[in-house]
Amino acid sequence: MSSFRFTMVLPAREVEEIYQGRARYILVKSDEGLKLQLHAANFRRFVTANGIHGRFSVSIDADNKIQELTKL
Repeated sequence: MSSFRFTMVLPAREVEEIYQGRARYILVKSDEGLKLQLHAANFRRFVTANGIHGRFSVSIDADNKIQELTKL
């Protein structure tokens, strides 16, 4: 299993595109410089009126499936 950390700043208007189905994935850049494409549905519990903001950690298994996504 691999773990990555990243910062996300996603304004409310962009989060709205996720809910309207125009965006299914979110592309983030890990602290190590790797680009990760994560399914947007994984972030729904982190949505606030201002969008999604914060530091996150994601653990991914050998099949590239998210095992854990946490806000730090």
